[in-house]
Amino acid sequence: MLKALLNIPKRAVSATRYSLGGLKSAFVKEEAFKLETAALVILIIVLFWANWPIWKKVALTAAYLLVPLIELINSALEDICDLISPQYNEKIKSAKDKASAAVLAAIVVSILTLIILILHP
Repeated sequence: MLKALLNIPKRAVSATRYSLGGLKSAFVKEEAFKLETAALVILIIVLFWANWPIWKKVALTAAYLLVPLIELINSALEDICDLISPQYNEKIKSAKDKASAAVLAAIVVSILTLIILILHP
């Protein structure tokens, strides 16, 4: 038990290193992830200057964070699918399309959140 507790910092560093490697890979290989991350940076800059209460800024940022998060999952699924079946396969296409639909749903959620926050007094 004590040995496991002492390994927590080492495991946390390793997990962080793997996560940062995944982010780097997404930036290098995924154009959509680059665009979504750039949009996040722009959103944060705009919200910094916006005359909104903090709860609206946090709500919109949280809603938009779903987009790059789900894009990472979508990209991981596409990588696995391409590894399993590099040639065209209808089931693989269906899986990729569903993951892409999840990204679209996240975009819709963030847009709806923006609309609701704009309309909310």
